[in-house]
Amino acid sequence: MNNTSRFVVVQENLQNYEEILLAENRYEAKALTPVTVYLVMLMIIGIFGNTMVLYVYKFRFRKSTSRVFILSLAAFDLITCLFGMPYHILDLAYPYTFTWDGVCKSLSFALTFTILGSIYVLDLIAIDRYRKICKPLEKQLSAMGTKIICWVTALVAAISASPMIFLYGVADVNTRTPNITGKECYISNEYSFTEFPLIYDGFFILLFLLSILIVSILYINVGIAVRKRKKIHESNLNESGSGFGTPLGSRRTTTGEDTISTPLGSLREKDGTIRPHLHGHSPIIKQKSKFSNLSYNSPRIPRKINKEMKKEKSFRQKLKRAMSDVSSGEYDSTSGTGTLDRGQGQLKIIDQTKMASRKQRRTLRITTMLFIITLIFVISFLPYLIIEVISNTDETYWITMETWELVISSLLYRTYFINNMVNPIVYWCLDQKFKKEVVKFFTRCKTCKH
Repeated sequence: MNNTSRFVVVQENLQNYEEILLAENRYEAKALTPVTVYLVMLMIIGIFGNTMVLYVYKFRFRKSTSRVFILSLAAFDLITCLFGMPYHILDLAYPYTFTWDGVCKSLSFALTFTILGSIYVLDLIAIDRYRKICKPLEKQLSAMGTKIICWVTALVAAISASPMIFLYGVADVNTRTPNITGKECYISNEYSFTEFPLIYDGFFILLFLLSILIVSILYINVGIAVRKRKKIHESNLNESGSGFGTPLGSRRTTTGEDTISTPLGSLREKDGTIRPHLHGHSPIIKQKSKFSNLSYNSPRIPRKINKEMKKEKSFRQKLKRAMSDVSSGEYDSTSGTGTLDRGQGQLKIIDQTKMASRKQRRTLRITTMLFIITLIFVISFLPYLIIEVISNTDETYWITMETWELVISSLLYRTYFINNMVNPIVYWCLDQKFKKEVVKFFTRCKTCKH
């Protein structure tokens, strides 16, 4: 056989090879059409929903820690819808002919960045909710402090996701036809037989499990605190009958010249100081101090009494700040009004009982809403992690499947995208203010058209 004949044979074989590869690609892409449609639907709903969340919470809500956290989650979710989902749609459309190395690296990094960012923010949300409910007397995060922390979190997520730029790229993949090799966006050939991908996957799984542990412990404590507070409140209502004569959720104590309306579950210590119970916080306190007729640093009083007066003043200020954080710290609350007459040593919180109770219910409702978002994230991520572990231990996992098994596994492998779409729906169902603002927005849009 001469050189010309050999060239013709090689050319024909190469043409046949490419035709077989394209046929394999078309077959699998067609089989995975339901998964592609599923991702397109999630992407459209997610882009629309998260854009509305960013607009409404940014421009129609007051500053607060909860608002900052929700905006951060919406930003990560929107990035996922704009870059992460299209990346997987491309992967499904070109299962054996994905040849864009730069696109693979950048989109893999973007998707991992948003996932890690969401995990970190959900951990921060759990910590914030725990401090607000279980430690109301301690100093709480401000809206500005939360914003700084979220930016730092984004930076940490970017650093944590940076290995994806090196590990991922266009890689060889075996097709169902023997001796036919395609190209996919996965761990690049130079790292496929090293320990680095396994180490990074281990880090990812360990981070996820650790986050589940942290979030579970914190929300269990929050649930216990809320339950105790509810029991104390109910027992106090039973003791005080209809509640006349004292503010709702407080009990009246009279000792000598002190007339005090103490919070639920508050305790009088040996030195006469009123210390509120951790779970019995009430935003209405009226107290006439035994030091009310004396001025601070007065030479007419002993040093010991002067020290007690300063201690009492510090406690009142701390309690006032804590009540403000818990009762009016959420993003649509109006700040409570209070006055502290230093000359008389009196602390008066003027808010009406109904308003204070409404604010506390708002705090619990927001906590419930953020807990549900966290729970959805964890549940939606579990199938992906399980399949990732199985596929890493069994190299033939994807190749040996029947078509229907491939479709179901590919769908379960991408269930975590549900989390990026469903958050706006949770806000719509559980946050009445968000729902009203969205309705107002579209009402104005409809009016402008006419």
